[in-house]
Amino acid sequence: MPTIDELRTRSADLFANLLGERAGAERARAAQERPFSWFDPDDAADAVGLAAQLAIVSGAAPTEDEGLQRALDLAEARAEQLPPALVAEATALFITHHPPARQLAKPRTVRILPELFTPSRPTDAVELEGPLDPERTFDYWREDMFANEHHGHWHRVYPYPGRPFVPRPRPGRLATSVWLEWAETSDRAGLSDLFGKLDATPAQPWPEFLAAATPKEICDKFFLLVQPIIEESTDPTVDPPSRRWRTFTRSLSPAAYRVLFQLNDRPGELFFYMHRQMLARYDAERLSHGRKRVEPFSPDRFGKPIPEGYSPNLPPIPGMQPFTSRKPNATLPDGDVRQLNTMHTTLETALSEGKLLRQAGSPTAVDSNSLGEAVEAAQAELTGLRSASYPGLHNVGHRMFAVLPDGNGNGVMNIPAVAIRDPIFWRWHKYIDGFNTKWEDSQPPYDFSDAPPVVLRDALSGPAVPWVSPDVLLVSTAGLPSGTDPAALATAAVGGTAFDSAFAAGPLPGAEDLVVVEELTTRFKRSALSNGTTVTHLVHDPFALIIRVRNIAARPTAITLRVFMAPAQVADDRTMWIELDKLLVEVPAGGRSVVYRPDTEFSVVKKPAETEPQTVLAGAMDPTDPDYCDCGWPYTLLLPRGTPEGMAFRLAVFCTDAARDLVRSSSECGSMSFCGAVERYPDTRDMGYPFSRPFARSISATIVDVPSAAGRSLTIRHQQ
Repeated sequence: MPTIDELRTRSADLFANLLGERAGAERARAAQERPFSWFDPDDAADAVGLAAQLAIVSGAAPTEDEGLQRALDLAEARAEQLPPALVAEATALFITHHPPARQLAKPRTVRILPELFTPSRPTDAVELEGPLDPERTFDYWREDMFANEHHGHWHRVYPYPGRPFVPRPRPGRLATSVWLEWAETSDRAGLSDLFGKLDATPAQPWPEFLAAATPKEICDKFFLLVQPIIEESTDPTVDPPSRRWRTFTRSLSPAAYRVLFQLNDRPGELFFYMHRQMLARYDAERLSHGRKRVEPFSPDRFGKPIPEGYSPNLPPIPGMQPFTSRKPNATLPDGDVRQLNTMHTTLETALSEGKLLRQAGSPTAVDSNSLGEAVEAAQAELTGLRSASYPGLHNVGHRMFAVLPDGNGNGVMNIPAVAIRDPIFWRWHKYIDGFNTKWEDSQPPYDFSDAPPVVLRDALSGPAVPWVSPDVLLVSTAGLPSGTDPAALATAAVGGTAFDSAFAAGPLPGAEDLVVVEELTTRFKRSALSNGTTVTHLVHDPFALIIRVRNIAARPTAITLRVFMAPAQVADDRTMWIELDKLLVEVPAGGRSVVYRPDTEFSVVKKPAETEPQTVLAGAMDPTDPDYCDCGWPYTLLLPRGTPEGMAFRLAVFCTDAARDLVRSSSECGSMSFCGAVERYPDTRDMGYPFSRPFARSISATIVDVPSAAGRSLTIRHQQ
């Protein structure tokens, strides 16, 4: 029996074969087929379905290691029959979502497919300032290898067809128990429907069997019944396993389907929120170049020429069809325009009526989550929404843009790992975000009546003034020696008897290696990908936040610190606030706390923080870890570019009651804000709170009005 290290090597080799040189031989065959696209519901369902089969054959084995070996056997067998990109996606989904499979190797895209991040044209920092095509100014940002990898992996973490429904093991139980927990916790009516579809023998009393059987007996029976659908057949009249599986799953009742598949917690809401955060960052980048913010590709534009073209100029990539270009002023066909208009009108009706139609029963209320599920196209069996009414405007649009100009294209909009390279991606998502913004705008403002009994000061004396809080400090950590304890230094410098003191720019007294700054710095850096290709990407000088919090209650108070940033010129637009950090803090009774938070630990950042592609780490492989260790926003793009003269920004800090929020302590890996956890998103409040609703007063006035909030101005300077 192979060791786990040998299995890890084998899984790494599998990905190399699927996406490497061996797959190149498949390109001639693939050229005759429609390219695999995550935004095609059939393709995505096939990938998730194969991931489920891998989980099943793994669970049916007598030991965990043998199960992983069988799963790799099946993936290799399917690679002989199916497009390499589909099998690679399925295997990656299996490793991402199946707890025991987290021990296998899933190589980072930056490592195994560096060709995907080849710049569309030779660039350097000088050329970035003045290309003939205005949109080419932002190639460095849209084509950033870490940003593209993030977007691709996020869609894998939150797959809209659902993920194989195998629970995380309970605390203290081994990962090998996941299928036993599946049998123990699954809905009995759904299990009965599932078993009845697998074996429709009239004499089989499945409800009685399930009521009396042990979890192991349920698992054993399921594995036995499902095996004929998954295994190969020598009978040429029998459909191949991939087709048999699709036919089987599409025949299931919603209750039975939900036994095999499940959506992550709040997927529609996070679909909107994660993409809005990307839009806010991209808009901030555009403003730093003196350009207008992204204009949505709205219904009044559906039938008109698309001014922006895009030529990815990516080299041939084994296992993939060549990516095609879209010339400027391409136009969607009339049939596509009619389809988009119909879907738009249906969603507008849902917003105006406040309800979404269901496959059966009464309509469901519109909120950010249900609306996001309808717009993206989450599996109808999992949402209950009427698929004929909501076929997935978001995904349909991706496909329409990808096949331009002649209906046979393979544009980057087909694949999440490269879709954000195309300027139309941003215009499309600005339009998509408009649905959520419209719903949010119809909701009442937050009244902050549940704010915790803590204070962030707007001034030490005199009238309160926004954006000058003495309790929010930025410090440069560029000169911090290794081996020091910066949190202790910060607490000693600004806490204790110095808690009521203000600090001007310069070294902190007694902690001279921490330098208070009012300006952060970015620059361009040239790095080499693993294949030797040179890329130009943004980086920033390291910094940290120091926040002072006073508890006015006679009891310890747990709070959630929420930190956001926005360009000063658009700070009144709540959709432009970029989340930086969210963390749990315990403030002693009647006491004061000094919070030191380095930029590498911000909750939106993928852990560990990576500064260039040559230093990427594979990510933790821990089957008991509730987080997705290789998910999150890139550290290198934490800050917008800024300007050579210095661009004004606002920093806002809100404290909320952690007893209500249920926010977990920051994990060592993964992005709590962008990737959450499997069972429950780690924050009960609306994503983006408090910028997820209109404000009763201006944002700056709210900062002053709410004692547990404060703000500060800062400048971001870009050094050329």
